[in-house]
Amino acid sequence: MSIPFTEHGSTQQSAYDGASRIAVGTDPAGLGLGELASRDEGRLYIAVFAGSQRTGGYGIRVLRVDRAADTLTVHAMFSSPAPNAFTIQVLTSPAHLVSIDRQSAASARDIILVDQSAAERARSHMPQSQP
Repeated sequence: MSIPFTEHGSTQQSAYDGASRIAVGTDPAGLGLGELASRDEGRLYIAVFAGSQRTGGYGIRVLRVDRAADTLTVHAMFSSPAPNAFTIQVLTSPAHLVSIDRQSAASARDIILVDQSAAERARSHMPQSQP
């Protein structure tokens, strides 16, 4: 079942410096992306991170959120610069923030980030304070 989501924005300079990651919570500030949205009690925020990159030209964008049983699957497009492309030589950390209605995630236990080839990139547990 596909879950409608609201897009809140993206950044090339998140504070996250690890590998691909997915994080979920009721406050975007707690996910490190508070500059992209204000907290809304009825929303559950999902932050996806492409991971630390050595140059510009990388990105991540949520395409779809699905639910099957107690698992949410977030489908995202990971992009990278073309071979031999001129890119800015600066460390980047692309991230995208979306939210879903909290009720649509009730009793979900896990959340998985998959890329455009359906390969799993990250996995996390859902917060237990869900309605």
